[in-house]
Amino acid sequence: MEESQNSEKVQLSTEQVVEIANSLQQQVNQMDLMIKDLGAKVAQKEVENSQLKAIVKSIRGAKPQADDGKHEEE
Repeated sequence: MEESQNSEKVQLSTEQVVEIANSLQQQVNQMDLMIKDLGAKVAQKEVENSQLKAIVKSIRGAKPQADDGKHEEE
């Protein structure tokens, strides 16, 4: 806070303000795309996890004796 209070005031031209605003908007758009991409990746992993849980559940249902972690061969 002290830095902003002690800094000199700089007047920007309209063109500079527009350029800064456009640059910030571009950064926001890039971040938005990154967030959407990460959201899609998370959704895909959730689908994969759900499928794996269903497989594990079906395997456990088919072999209830193997649930204790011991192999019959031992």
